Amino acid sequence: MQAIDRLKSDLDDWVRRSGRAPGNREFDSLRDTFARSVPKVPGETMAALFTTFLSRYGSGGSEYSAKAIDWLAGVGSLLLSDYDGTPFTREDWEEIRDIVTVESGEIDMDTLSYVLGQALEHGAV
Repeated sequence: MQAIDRLKSDLDDWVRRSGRAPGNREFDSLRDTFARSVPKVPGETMAALFTTFLSRYGSGGSEYSAKAIDWLAGVGSLLLSDYDGTPFTREDWEEIRDIVTVESGEIDMDTLSYVLGQALEHGAV
């Protein structure tokens, strides 16, 4: 199983286990799972990703929650240098670009190059 497939499976498992109203413990578990899946991401970048994810997750009903999980899986695929084709908007690409470059001195350079290359291809640079 490839890393992105494992991440998506872990995200699906989290959705099933966490129920309709996950609390802090469940979100901490998700963050830990995500961090283990994409180990080349510094803590500051991870915090920014999860702030964005939580904002998206909490912005509405189950449709928004599902979209937030899809967004997180897509970001994970980028950080694993295996973009899965998640249909990000231009604004999404710009936000992802900004998040990964905030602490770019700490992030793995191959990962940073890959994410910025994908952002460039999608019109966000």
